[in-house]
Amino acid sequence: MKRWVEDLGAWASSLRFSGFTVLVVVLVAAGAVIVSPSLSTYVQQRREISELRESVRLHQEAVNEIDAERAKWKDPVYVRSQARDRLFYVMPGETQLGVVDDVVLPVESDEETSPELSRIESDWVRGIAASFLTAGTTDAPLAELEGSEPVPLDPATETEPTAEEPQP
Repeated sequence: MKRWVEDLGAWASSLRFSGFTVLVVVLVAAGAVIVSPSLSTYVQQRREISELRESVRLHQEAVNEIDAERAKWKDPVYVRSQARDRLFYVMPGETQLGVVDDVVLPVESDEETSPELSRIESDWVRGIAASFLTAGTTDAPLAELEGSEPVPLDPATETEPTAEEPQP
């Protein structure tokens, strides 16, 4: 490693710079600084041109597809087939049959439904009516009602507990 450093030092000391060499290096550096913005602009514009050409190509493909679709709609046979498929039109004297094959019907079950599954434990209509009447007839300020917990219904009578009954 030491030998390599010595060789590099010897090489650097053997270089002789004339005024002409310094002038050429300065002119090349100034030329690079002057040309770089123009070159950057050129590269950016070429990229934009290629993007615009790609956009034009995609739009031309879309126009070609629309022209092909318009040509199809000029054909009376195609129009008739689309009316049959989309609008379920038929010619006079024809009978159209619709086949539904994409609906999977569930397999019939022989199991009995348990009465506990459909039995309702509480009368929700009475609960909503009681809540509505309580909210409409209370004298408590609104701030007090917003922070309070809802009063649970007594499961035996499905009514609100009275003041004498202890709340759970």
